[in-house]
Amino acid sequence: MEFLIKNSHTLTNQKTECLVITIDSGKKQSDIVNEIDELTHGMISQLIKSGDISGELGKTTLLYPCIAGFTQKLLLVGCGKCKEFDFSKAKKVIQNVVKELVAKNIKSITWDLLTVNTAYSSIIAKQLPQIVNDITYHFDLFKTEKAPKLNLAKVNLIYGDKEQTQSISCNLQQGKIIADAILATKTLANMPSNICNAQYLAEQGKLLDKTYESLKTTCLGEKELAKLNMNAYLAVGRGSQNESIMTVIEYNGAKDKKAQPIVLVGKGLTFDSGGLSIKPAASMDEMKYDMCGAATVYGVMQAVAELNLPINVVGVMAGCENMPDGNAYRPGDILTTMSGTTVEVINTDAEGRLVLCDTLTYVERFNPKAVIDIATLTGACIVALGHHYTGVMGNDEKLVTQLVHASNKADDKAWALPMDNDFQDQIKSTCADIVNAGGRDGGTITAACFLSRFTQKYHWAHLDIAGTAWKSGANKGATGRPVAMLIQYLLDQ
Repeated sequence: MEFLIKNSHTLTNQKTECLVITIDSGKKQSDIVNEIDELTHGMISQLIKSGDISGELGKTTLLYPCIAGFTQKLLLVGCGKCKEFDFSKAKKVIQNVVKELVAKNIKSITWDLLTVNTAYSSIIAKQLPQIVNDITYHFDLFKTEKAPKLNLAKVNLIYGDKEQTQSISCNLQQGKIIADAILATKTLANMPSNICNAQYLAEQGKLLDKTYESLKTTCLGEKELAKLNMNAYLAVGRGSQNESIMTVIEYNGAKDKKAQPIVLVGKGLTFDSGGLSIKPAASMDEMKYDMCGAATVYGVMQAVAELNLPINVVGVMAGCENMPDGNAYRPGDILTTMSGTTVEVINTDAEGRLVLCDTLTYVERFNPKAVIDIATLTGACIVALGHHYTGVMGNDEKLVTQLVHASNKADDKAWALPMDNDFQDQIKSTCADIVNAGGRDGGTITAACFLSRFTQKYHWAHLDIAGTAWKSGANKGATGRPVAMLIQYLLDQ
C-alpha cells in the first residue's frame, strides 16, 4: 500500500476514487467541508442539519457521486470537536474509516485527516500505516479459502503547511517501514512449530542477508554452541529432534564501523512444551508464540536496514525447542553456563532464561553500547501488567527510562518494574550458584534478576512481552509488539 503527502489546501482537485472528509460535531465546519458543500450545491450542510451526516466521533457516511462533473465518492467521518481532536480520537477515526473502505472495495483515497488538528499531525502520520496494516492483516497462509484481496492501494493525505510537509512526509514513510516490520514479525510469529523451528529462523535471517546488503547473518549450530560452552542453551534443546541454532544479524550503519553497537537478543523458543515439567494441555498450542522475542528481532533488523540508520546494531535470534524425551534435561540437574556460573534446574519450564543467559554472555564480544533482550518470559508479567504493558527491567536506569519514553512515543506501552537486591535472595541455590526459578512471588522480577547475573559487563534492559506479544481466543495471533517501541528507541539514538 502506498502512502503519500500532498501539499494542498483543497481536496477537489485530487484524482482519486474517494474523498475522505472529517466533520466537526460543532456548528462550524472546515474550509474543505465548506468547499465540498458549495460544489454539491449545499447538499453536505443539508445532510448535517438533518442528522444524516454526523460529527460523532468515528461515525461514517458514504455518498456516491450524484452531482454533474463530480466523480468522486465522498466518505464523511465524524471527528468530534476539532479543538479536542487528539491521537486517541484519530485512532478510532482511522479504524472506522479503513473498515468502511475495505467493505466498499475502494482502491484509492485522498483524506484531510492531518488538517483536523495540526498539533498531532506528526504522530498521526507515523501511526496511520501501522493502524491500517493492523486492521487489514490476515494470516491465511494455511487456509484453503483466503481472505478477500485488499483493494485499497493508495492513501493520499493533504497538508497545507509547506514548511512542515517534508517532516510530516518523513514520519509517514517511517511509519510505513515500521508497519511493514510489524507485519513481518507477525507472520513469522504466527507460523506453526512444525514449520518454524530454529532452522527456519536461521533461514529467514539468511534471507534478510540476501535482501539487504547492509546486513550480515551468521548461524551457529549445536557444534559451534558446544565449543563456546553454551551448556545452558544446549540443555534446553536436548529433548528435541530439531537442532538448536543461534542466528546473529549484524548491521553496521555508523560512519565508524567499530562504534559500539546496540545489541538486541530475542528468545526464540519455537515451541515450549515445558519439558519434563510439562505444561497443561489447555492453551499449549499458543506456545508456538514463545519465539516472539526472536520474531521481534527479525522485524526490527528489517526496519533498521530499510531506514539506513547511522548506528551499529546486532540482532540475535536464540532459536531452540523445549521438548520432553529420554535425553531431556531434568529438574535437579546442575548446568555450567558459558560464563562459568552454575545453575540448579528447579523447573524445566523456566527454560527461556537458560537460553538467554548464555546468549547474553556471548554478546559481550561485540563490546555493546547497550543490550536489550526481548522475551515471552513469565506468566507473572501478565498478572502484573495484563495484556496492555510490556514489562521493562534492567541494570541501567537511563536505558530503562529511554525505552519507556520510546514506548509512549510509539503508542506501544511499557512499564518499568523494580529490580533490587531484595529479589536476588529468591534465586539462591543450596548446591549451585543460583536456581533457574525463584517461585511465584515477584516471578517476573526474579526472572530478570537471574538474567542480571549475566549482564554485569554492559548496560542492559530486559523486556518481558509475555502479555503483549500475542492475543488468545477468537482473535488468536501475534501482535507484532514491541517492534514499534524498539524502532522508536533506535531512531532516538
